[in-house]
Amino acid sequence: METTESIEQVFDNLDKNIVYKTKNSVFIGILLVLVGIASLIFYATNEFGSENITSQFVFVMGMIFFVLGIVKFFNRKSYYVSAESHKKIQSFQIYFNLTEREKLVRILQSKNYSELNQLAPSITDSLKLRVMATKDGQICFVQAIAFISYEYVFVTPPQKLSLPEYQILEELIKSRK
Repeated sequence: METTESIEQVFDNLDKNIVYKTKNSVFIGILLVLVGIASLIFYATNEFGSENITSQFVFVMGMIFFVLGIVKFFNRKSYYVSAESHKKIQSFQIYFNLTEREKLVRILQSKNYSELNQLAPSITDSLKLRVMATKDGQICFVQAIAFISYEYVFVTPPQKLSLPEYQILEELIKSRK
């Protein structure tokens, strides 16, 4: 059986001069660790009375900040960025009724995206058009995904859209809000 690749796999195979993958900054993790250490130092250097609840509060908050900082430092989310404009590529979905699957595939194959308005919308994610694009639409890829037999299946391969085609999708999203 033929397996279709995802949009992320297409981005990974593109030239680094077009799209590259990066991670969030470590700054927030380091800042949380430093606040936690400062709080623990403050707890250790000051004498609080035995009845004072502030000492326990300072200690617990210091430990929480320290642990959260370490977790944030090592668990940073990665995302894709356009190399030309240095804008983040964001992901969003447009949901359709599962009965519209063949029509959606036909629209994506014919690249007549203006017909997407005619498909019945849905609030569930059984059939979705996944879009990954920059805000300005310079880089935009779409892929149809369906929920079949307890798993998500790529119905179509990823397709690159031009700026006018992206604007059609943007109008569709604005009309559904």
